[in-house]
Amino acid sequence: MPYSKNPGHRRRRTGSHHPPSYLITLPVHNQQVRVCMDTVTGLFNLGEREWHEPHITLCGPFTLSPGCDPVTLLRDYLLLTELPPSFQADLGAFSLLRGKKGFAVVTRVEPDEALTRFASEIREILAPHLWTCTWIDRVPGRRIFHISIGFGLRYTRAQSILQSLGTLPDGTQKPLEICRLAGTTSCSLRLAVIRRGFLWRAFDLPRGIWLTRGEIFSEGEERKTLAEYRRRNGYQLDEPHYEEHDALFVISDLHLGHSNIITYTSRPFTDVETMDRVLIRNWNWRVKSTDTVYFLGDLRHGRDAKPAQYYLPLLAGLLHFVAGNHDYRIEGSEKSLELPCRGLRFLMVHDPLDAPQGYEGYVIHGHVHNNQCRKFPFLNMPGRRVNVSAEMIGYVPLCLDELADLIEAAPAGAKFTTLADARRILQVWRG
Repeated sequence: MPYSKNPGHRRRRTGSHHPPSYLITLPVHNQQVRVCMDTVTGLFNLGEREWHEPHITLCGPFTLSPGCDPVTLLRDYLLLTELPPSFQADLGAFSLLRGKKGFAVVTRVEPDEALTRFASEIREILAPHLWTCTWIDRVPGRRIFHISIGFGLRYTRAQSILQSLGTLPDGTQKPLEICRLAGTTSCSLRLAVIRRGFLWRAFDLPRGIWLTRGEIFSEGEERKTLAEYRRRNGYQLDEPHYEEHDALFVISDLHLGHSNIITYTSRPFTDVETMDRVLIRNWNWRVKSTDTVYFLGDLRHGRDAKPAQYYLPLLAGLLHFVAGNHDYRIEGSEKSLELPCRGLRFLMVHDPLDAPQGYEGYVIHGHVHNNQCRKFPFLNMPGRRVNVSAEMIGYVPLCLDELADLIEAAPAGAKFTTLADARRILQVWRG
């Protein structure tokens, strides 16, 4: 009777073992997606082999010619190419895909132009060295980008899960409830290399460096990654950016002291102390003492947050306060404010549903954060709505002169998901 361990031992000695398989993925840095997927896992009792951490697969599984590994092959391209600090993709509808080991329930991913080009270039670099690869990677453009909710499922079970997910509401105001992911924006800060089913190496996009497995799971390295990501995106000001003249600004939903908001809206912070410090400094390095700020509610929240009277003296400028659903007993606060600006009329409210039907000007609001981007983008020209929740405008108060510039430059039917999108497309930016 043969001894089962000897053949494997001989293969290792003689070098006849199977080459390692690899996957190239983008881990999803979106806490709302993670919360929803964790909830799905428990709700449908998915086993350890039926789900994994949310990611978008760019290539794989594949094996390479002897002596090759993806880190070496991709090193020069990743280090020498000017890459963005993150890749963005919009999540689409839940759907069913068939794989070699069963069916997968997925949410479709709609990559932007930069991510589509990046995935194509990764594949072109690896292609000459591929030993084996899946059929979907043999021809460019065939891969269906997605995030797996559950995989390796029998058809009837997968169909049952899909039907249940199809009855869910759109993005919800309750952070721990499962919701429809369509319309959510997925963000990836690192490129991951999976070797033999385990996370092996990762390329840090904001910092432009390779990370070892130990560094990947280090909280200190994550803080460095997020800090550089904030700086490169303008989410963290490192010096004053004042207007030359006295200016008007608007912003909503700082949620100071609120640790759960980091998960709920995927804010790029590891802890509430860092978030509060950056938000307050951003405010004071954009707003002078002689400027005016219209704040549209939810200054602070959470059991560990200090009272509003603690935070208000820390913020520069003359403050006009529209009360939000989490604001209590703030002296001088209003339910709404109307303001003319450069021939435009602005009605400022906290919740967009509080605006009167048929208002002829532009309604500026907060409240919905970034969890219903399709319904409430930063700038909705047909609906004459502006979402100035902190996440939508880059965590820095927005100058009303710049907002007027954007509205004047935008086509009548245009919608821009974030302030950054509007600035890039319309090429309008003050400060």
